[in-house]
Order: sequence, then structure tokens, then C-alpha cells
Amino acid sequence: WSKNKEEIGKGAIEGIAGAEAANNAATGGAMVPTMVLGIPGSGTTAVILVGLMVHGLRPGPYLFTEQVDKVYQIFGAMLLANLMFMAMGLYASKLFARISLVPLQILWPIVFALAVIGAYALSSSLLDVWIALIFGVIGFFARRHGFAVAPIAVGLILGEMVETNFQNSLKMFEGDWWQILTQPLAALFLLLAFLGLFSTSIGKWFSSRRS
Repeated sequence: WSKNKEEIGKGAIEGIAGAEAANNAATGGAMVPTMVLGIPGSGTTAVILVGLMVHGLRPGPYLFTEQVDKVYQIFGAMLLANLMFMAMGLYASKLFARISLVPLQILWPIVFALAVIGAYALSSSLLDVWIALIFGVIGFFARRHGFAVAPIAVGLILGEMVETNFQNSLKMFEGDWWQILTQPLAALFLLLAFLGLFSTSIGKWFSSRRS
């Protein structure tokens, strides 16, 4: 729809604005599985999920029955945040752009200190700080070698939840793993998880076969 289509891909304002608008719109969609199922839809919502749990909220089906008032507060806050971001983008974008000029020697210690404080504040445990440091190192080398960091954060956040539900399932079936695997719904979710895990490799294999 741009009037200057020939400039798209060469730094045109319309192209930059369109890509950024799509990027920001994805955050709202990623909140749907976060709020409804308690499963973060992105790396950003994984951090939001931790923040909700720190404040005593339980994202998932029970959130809409036991703490429905908090749900409407979150929706209202998201609407207000979008309006505020629009105003801030119009009037304070030049000021925020100067943050990129801050030397990394100054920025890194500040971010590191805030990360350590946040990890310790979660449950006042030094173990959480060590976990944050270890996974920070893992994430550094993962990004350096081209691996996505978001799945590491999602796995760390959902690990305890998955373990708890898995133990509950074992109790229901008296420790029989085979009964869990033979349940139709469980088998379906395992199949979907398998396809999701290897979807990229499967897609590349089919593409290579066609070529």
C-alpha cells in the first residue's frame, strides 16, 4: 500500500514502521497462551510469566476463575501501555536513542547488577543467583554459536511446572509410564511436541528432496 514501493527494502520509513508494528503486535498474541495455559508464547512473555508468579498470580485456567479481577487489570494495563508507548515514541524517541550511545563498559555492569538483584529477590536464595549466572554463561555461548536463547529461558521457567505435573500424572497411574503414553490426549500432545521440536529439520529435509 506504500506510495513509494520502489524504496521498500532500502531504508524507507514505511518499511521500518511496518516491520516494527508487526514485531510489537506479536507481543499481544504471545500473551494468549501465557495467560490461558501458563505457557509463554515468546521470550518476552516468559519474563512476564515469572513476574506474574512472583506477585502470587497463577497463569493458566485457574487464573480466570480464581483471580479474574487481576486479569482485567492486566488487560487494562496492556491497553494503557500501548497508548503510553505511542506517546513516548512520538515525543521521547530521540532521548531513548541516546541510550545506544552509552559505552558497554558502563552498561554491562548495571545490567549484571540488576540481573543478580532480580534473581535473588525471587525467593531470597543464593541458589537462584548461581542458576542465573550459569544459564547466563550458557546463553552467552549459545548466542555466540548461533543458537536461540529464548528456549533456554522458557525451559528454565517451565521446568518446575512440567516436573510437578509429571509427578502428579505418575501418581494417578500408580507409577506406570506406559499408561500415560497410551492415553490418546497425552499421545497427541507428545506427537505435537515431537513435530514442533523437529519441524525445522523436517522442513529442510523436504525442501532438499524437492530441489
